[in-house]
Amino acid sequence: MTPREAAIALNLIPGLGPVRIMRLLQVFASPELILESPSSLLMEIPGVGAQLACRISSWRSTVNPYRELELADNAGAAVTTVFDDSYPSSLRALPDPPIVLYSWGNWTGTDAERSIAVVGSRMATHYGRLCARNISHDLAEAGVTVISGLARGVDTEAHTGAMDAEGRTIAVIGAGLNKLYPRENRNLAQRIADGHGAVVSEFPMDLPPSRTTFPMRNRIVSGWSRATLVVEASGRSGALITARTAAEQGRDVFCIPGPVDRHSSDGCHALIRDGAILATGASDILQDMNWAVPEQGLPLFSPCPLPEPHPHRFPLWKKRRFSTPSEWVSILLTPSAPLWEKRRIPSPRFWPKCKLQGKLLRTLEGISPLTAGNFRKIPLFRRGKRQVRASSP
Repeated sequence: MTPREAAIALNLIPGLGPVRIMRLLQVFASPELILESPSSLLMEIPGVGAQLACRISSWRSTVNPYRELELADNAGAAVTTVFDDSYPSSLRALPDPPIVLYSWGNWTGTDAERSIAVVGSRMATHYGRLCARNISHDLAEAGVTVISGLARGVDTEAHTGAMDAEGRTIAVIGAGLNKLYPRENRNLAQRIADGHGAVVSEFPMDLPPSRTTFPMRNRIVSGWSRATLVVEASGRSGALITARTAAEQGRDVFCIPGPVDRHSSDGCHALIRDGAILATGASDILQDMNWAVPEQGLPLFSPCPLPEPHPHRFPLWKKRRFSTPSEWVSILLTPSAPLWEKRRIPSPRFWPKCKLQGKLLRTLEGISPLTAGNFRKIPLFRRGKRQVRASSP
């Protein structure tokens, strides 16, 4: 058995994490000796109890490193161990480095030299998503590798912004590559692997995500990068774990401030109070990290549009393909082109009585689309004594 195969076997043993494996490697000369040692000898290592020592000594009955290599090969994934020369040097310096890295795509040695972790809330607001995409776009355009976790919200925008700038990005996921999470980001992961960077995991190929895998993933995100940027995080966001881990690893922590009346930015404001560096754009990070800054400044909101929102949230004047709300009103009020007649809207002179003005204003502000169903709830046309003719101007 080679050291590479022994490292994969150790990584497959349940309950044996990177910290215990590094303790064992400090005592034994190679990973093969760990697997060949009796349980009585393994129990003398701090942190290795009788049950775990029995699992290690009887590893052949529970794990199969050759099958794991076959799964990786079938999925088109590369396997890199801590004993390989291509292993990232920044991760090797950690006290608890991942023993095995499964990856789609490729990383380079320069990724760790100019790299930043971009993290934040999964349920990011429009403001947080816009900041994450624009700043990642500008950093990638300046030659900085963006590292994130491929999660919803801020992570997704960070990867997308970096690739839109034709830059590099690395996604570190909290599950095995065969159990990629979230599923809706499979296309994003494929795009990253196709020439824009790498999708990386330290977990076995078929391991599903859990509450313990994501905090373990966070230390790789922060440890692989030179600094960490928290874009938007509430007081209980998992991004704060990454920020604290980055500080413990000796990395700089940057934060984007948010509106003071929103809880979605409480975590960022708390980090700033505790000493994190306030950043309002990519230029602040580039200057503070002593990285080359382009001649033109990099504002926070650079031209990098977000995708259009869902059609049901469009204002009515966008649905009807009018250029502006004012044009919509002018057409609606023009007797020669009574759009109100076609839409079964009453004559404009009856609007104050049926309280239509307020609905029209809310519609033009984009708060709630105005549809025919809204008018059916209002007694606009009454049959009987007071009949309103639809042709009335």
